[in-house]
Amino acid sequence: MTKTGWNHWRTHLCWLPAALAILFFTGAVPAAEINYGAAIDAAGRQRMLSQRIVKAYCQIGLKVVPEVSRSQLTGAVRRFDAQLVELARITPNAATREAFARLSKSWRPFRGIALGPVGPNGARALATRSEAVLGAAHELVLVLQEAAGTPQARLVNIAGRERMLSQRLAKIYMLRAYGVDSPAIREDMATTSNEFAGALATLRSAPENTPVIQRELDAVTLQWEWFKSALALQGAESYVYVVADASESILNSMDLITAKYAELARP
Repeated sequence: MTKTGWNHWRTHLCWLPAALAILFFTGAVPAAEINYGAAIDAAGRQRMLSQRIVKAYCQIGLKVVPEVSRSQLTGAVRRFDAQLVELARITPNAATREAFARLSKSWRPFRGIALGPVGPNGARALATRSEAVLGAAHELVLVLQEAAGTPQARLVNIAGRERMLSQRLAKIYMLRAYGVDSPAIREDMATTSNEFAGALATLRSAPENTPVIQRELDAVTLQWEWFKSALALQGAESYVYVVADASESILNSMDLITAKYAELARP
């Protein structure tokens, strides 16, 4: 993307807050018509994008296939913006409206840093801001899951969270490779890895699983072993490419599985 095109796109996004306000108050979908599987899937994807944006930002700084990483970053920001507009219409109660408002508020400063100059200081600030966006998106998922009130809705949440954890693990790895490191970050890597493994076991044992979902989960189990091995590699410059590829593979598989669970949750 040229500098002119980049600036034009950033300017074009200024319409978003006004558009959200209009939809928030005038375009809500009636509660009886809400597809909660799709809504939880979308809100859960916002969690993932909060981590993916930081990962891609660091990859740009590390010069890990810069054009591909830049495309991932801009694509993630666009997707987040588009889904905010969709989610603004899905507010069946006060809890979802409050959660959405917090998500929208935390997103604006985060997006500004993501679209700014790339550097270690920006990565630190982005990593910090990403936690607020992640927390707000997760809160929205939970209130939507509660509104749905079905076992299938819970599975959509868990599978969607696995997408986020795959990107969070890669984000932590890229932050460390970019020089943003601390004992807390290293502890977060271990905690997140354990969370991914535990949730994968929960999904594999779900009685609601169809044969297709079970096969996909079996495939993810094999991919997870590869991803864990990649995350353990440190030092050589080439390792960041291995982690980047492995995280994409896990993400694509979990996105498919989440969509399958969302179909089960459809009314």
